[in-house]
Amino acid sequence: MMFDSIESPKAVQNQPLHAHVVQPSTGFKSTTTQTWQSQCVVLLHGLGRTPFSMIALARDFRAAGFIVVNQAYPSRTQSLPELSKFVAVAISKCNNQTPNATINFVTHSMGAIVLRQYFANLAHTSLMPKTIFGRAVLLGPPNHGSEIVDAWGKKWWYRLILGPAGSSLSTAEHDAPKVLPSLPFAFAVIAGDSASKNWLLPDVSIPSDGKVSVASAALVDMRAIKRVPVSHTWLPNNQVVRSSALKFIETGSF
Repeated sequence: MMFDSIESPKAVQNQPLHAHVVQPSTGFKSTTTQTWQSQCVVLLHGLGRTPFSMIALARDFRAAGFIVVNQAYPSRTQSLPELSKFVAVAISKCNNQTPNATINFVTHSMGAIVLRQYFANLAHTSLMPKTIFGRAVLLGPPNHGSEIVDAWGKKWWYRLILGPAGSSLSTAEHDAPKVLPSLPFAFAVIAGDSASKNWLLPDVSIPSDGKVSVASAALVDMRAIKRVPVSHTWLPNNQVVRSSALKFIETGSF
């Protein structure tokens, strides 16, 4: 399958939400298919999207020999803490295919905030089974919030369309992007900078992909950031973005 359905977190047997602890990655010694067979890549789509938007990435990573879980989640109907449970679902799927797999992530847009929420949950938990996490690439992540939510987030129609998680992505100090900790393992950011003026984000004086500014995408402790002339929606489909994501997961650099 090219994507995974929205499986309820309750279906993960004996795997509570906080069932994984971060251990330091031992690094990657080879880029052969045999090596990547013990590596799983979890793909997390963005707000209002589906796993279909990540199919090209899934194809690339499978062709390189990785196990891939293209995880669905109900981005418009649940809060970030609720959505973070689907990360545990995806990790369980990885381990069902290859026990003790090293888990990597590629996220688009709000998928990065869902991932950060998952690891924030782990920080408050002890006595957990060990899981090794490798690397992550965040595509167009609103790591400091989105200026679009600043402009429209209080409108009733915006909240109705994008739901509780999407409404919590402003640049305000009290909202999730500013409150959640960074990721506790190696990660990089790919940010688009080809925005043109549009009704959602009329101010294009700062580099952005049309929904998230380059400055907002950057996050403390990131290993690297790459700017590409691609708009927000098309980041997961762009060939340069996809090859860059694969290279970072494999080698730790662009």
